Amino acid sequence: MTLQYRTAGFKGYSVKFSPFTDKLVAAATSANFGLVGNGRLCVLNTPNAGTKGLVPRQNYDTQDGLFDLTWSEIHENQLATASGDGSIKLWDITLKQHPITQWKEHKREVMSI
Repeated sequence: MTLQYRTAGFKGYSVKFSPFTDKLVAAATSANFGLVGNGRLCVLNTPNAGTKGLVPRQNYDTQDGLFDLTWSEIHENQLATASGDGSIKLWDITLKQHPITQWKEHKREVMSI
């Protein structure tokens, strides 16, 4: 069975399953192929029996494209993203908006985390 989810207006750069449960997937995306524009972190639930496709749980919009993500191996609700503005952001998926914290240590894009 192939699962899919369309990120309208955004192109996917990274997709990772949660290390704590196989029911959560996150995707780092960028508008305009990451050249210019916004990004979106999509947190998705895997479907129950009889449901087609991944089910959106939470979306977080950013002012610059997201290129990579990784789930925390310590805290089941946290993940970090690499951004086109040179920042690394830490997110908690139990919160509705804004990252918990961010680090702006790079002068250029962060492509991998």
